Amino acid sequence: MKFSFLISFYLSAAIILIISLIGLPFKFKTFKFFVNIFTKNMVMILRIFQIKIEVVNSQLANKSGYLFASKHQSMFETIYYNHLFNNPAYILKKELLSIPLFGTYLKKLGMIAIDRSQGIQSLRHVNEQASNYSKIRPVIIFPEGTRTVFKEEPDLKPGIYSMYKSLNKPVVPIALNSGNFWPKNNCIKSGIIKIEFRDPIPTGLSKQEFLVQLKKEINFLNH
Repeated sequence: MKFSFLISFYLSAAIILIISLIGLPFKFKTFKFFVNIFTKNMVMILRIFQIKIEVVNSQLANKSGYLFASKHQSMFETIYYNHLFNNPAYILKKELLSIPLFGTYLKKLGMIAIDRSQGIQSLRHVNEQASNYSKIRPVIIFPEGTRTVFKEEPDLKPGIYSMYKSLNKPVVPIALNSGNFWPKNNCIKSGIIKIEFRDPIPTGLSKQEFLVQLKKEINFLNH
């Protein structure tokens, strides 16, 4: 199953990415057509391999005034969130922008890159960008800092609290279990990928209170 999935998904994805070069000169409203094709292609292939998708409280994705902090276990959510949200801005590692072709699309979509080698200076830049972006588009951060294995619960990166405090916005935790069905090693198995928007965490909490609550909420389906 792994080999057939690799061929089906990555080959079709590569073809769509190449075709999407046509859309690079255009504004986002036009380029979004190619983003939608890319997302729908993934959903279709997952259905072929008997993987369904279930989303709880998806209405929160369409409300402004929040930051979104998501569990990250699979390539799945980084693609599917383009369907759940309208023009989301991910906070991601600067190194991803250097990936041939894929990095070009990340730049086109206006993602927020953090350069960890720059420390606090980069964090301030990210907070400033996130503050500006959050007025017009949803900002999504993966507070664990990297893709994790299903059932793994690493400590959260301190940058999420800096952003929470700096922007003074409630944070919506997003729990998921995608790594159980589409892990990093691509050994997929049939089942239901669940995404659940949890209740917003209000502003004004201490660092410890915030991090403990956020870690608990994004791991709600991680079992």
